[in-house]
Amino acid sequence: MQAMRIFGLLLHGVLVVSVAMAFASCAAQSVQPELVSATPPKASLQFVDLPGFDKDLVQSLSAPLPQVQVAFYDRITPSALPERLQKWMASVETGGGSVKIVPPPSTVTARSPFMLLSAVSSLWSANRMIKEASAAAQYKMAHAYDAELLLRLDDKGDTLVDRVVFVQKKK
Repeated sequence: MQAMRIFGLLLHGVLVVSVAMAFASCAAQSVQPELVSATPPKASLQFVDLPGFDKDLVQSLSAPLPQVQVAFYDRITPSALPERLQKWMASVETGGGSVKIVPPPSTVTARSPFMLLSAVSSLWSANRMIKEASAAAQYKMAHAYDAELLLRLDDKGDTLVDRVVFVQKKK
């Protein structure tokens, strides 16, 4: 009988400690959200198609910096804008912002510029992209910004995305 009483007290103690540890881990998680990085916000980022890019962009847009530029390591054509970046563009539009396509400075007329502009714009205007951008809290930081997609011509005459610039909306 006394063994049962001791076993019950031990079980009660383990339960109390387990609940306390669960609360402590929840509190620690709420203090350090996964989207906050230890690095300071940057006005210029390099695009890498990894979740770390989203964390860095969230930090820069929530600073809030007047302008955040995103450059690319790879050759990105306007019609092949990475999905991760398309979600950010969709979020800008969802938040009432505008996405402006800035054609490359050139003396030669670009091949079918209206087709190019409509193709780029339709990429992130897809319904699925807008729903995903609306659902994820991290993309809401882009609601305070407009975006400019700056294009350039390479040495072969191909149109590439030079950089994306998030410009804080005027209040």
